Amino acid sequence: MKSQFNMESGVNMLLDMIYAPMYTKTLFAAIELDIFSELKTAKLHHDVAKKLELHSDNTKFLLNALVAMELLEKEEGLYKNTALANKYLLRDSEWFIGDHLKVYHNGAGFEETDLVKLVKDGPNGQAEGKEGLEAYAIFGDWAELMKTQQRGGRAKELSNLVSALPEFSSFKKMLDLGGGPGLICLAIVNKHPELKAAIFDTAEVGKVAMESVKEYGLENRVEVLTGDYMKDSIGSDYDFILAIGTLNFVKHDLDGVVRKIYDALRPNGVFMCISDGLTCEDTSPKNMVISWLPSVLKGFDFQLRQGEVSDAALRNGFRSVYKQTISMLTGDMDVDIARK
Repeated sequence: MKSQFNMESGVNMLLDMIYAPMYTKTLFAAIELDIFSELKTAKLHHDVAKKLELHSDNTKFLLNALVAMELLEKEEGLYKNTALANKYLLRDSEWFIGDHLKVYHNGAGFEETDLVKLVKDGPNGQAEGKEGLEAYAIFGDWAELMKTQQRGGRAKELSNLVSALPEFSSFKKMLDLGGGPGLICLAIVNKHPELKAAIFDTAEVGKVAMESVKEYGLENRVEVLTGDYMKDSIGSDYDFILAIGTLNFVKHDLDGVVRKIYDALRPNGVFMCISDGLTCEDTSPKNMVISWLPSVLKGFDFQLRQGEVSDAALRNGFRSVYKQTISMLTGDMDVDIARK
């Protein structure tokens, strides 16, 4: 006999939405306490507590929660990391993304956004007439936080993506357009002994990028250019130009910026753009639709639709475009590769 109390399976999805903030807080607590570094090998909870100087019983409760979240395994009272935690949550892992996740979470803008009020009343006018650098400025001074976000796994995954290009070994000069603090560019340069690079961003962000260049001892191979790339020169004779999450802010003149990129490339040069690419009538991918929600409700529509960048590339002289959607550490992203 079928029980009348069995709930539809979809209810679990609704419950997970309620539990999501709890999962997030539990994960960040574990990262801050450096739990995962202690559990590369199996240990009892009181051994972890003793080493990290934590309350024994409460350590056990936290570890049990992490097992429930499938970040730890538990057998006969012994806890150890899952393969996922070992790769992405150990501070000494080259793929560590704990800080990236915290920055991404803090930057979403949900904590301070009154969604109900915005849906009822609409934007308050702060977005009116803002585009380009003015639009970019609404996110505040993010340079140092972006530096934290770009370290580790984020820089590694993107440098791996770029170095997989068939032309990579022939590149001599590249531009990271809107490159932020520059750690992604520096990771790419480190994969190619002859490659020289320029990082272009605003004057404020450029200071942080220059600190990164000095930190990695690459002053003789990487320069920092600053200004407004819509108005100012971005340089010339590049073999490769990379733009990660920056063309969103110039979508009002996408053709103009893409043409500028085309002109700055040498013959047979390559342009790679990594951005969100909305599909399904602007309802997918979920992570992008949700993460942009606070901005669009305030009147800042920086979303790019799938195909916008590639279409602009073909309209403005590029001979071919290869496009794909890749699951990355920031979610599903569109990667457009245009060849001059």
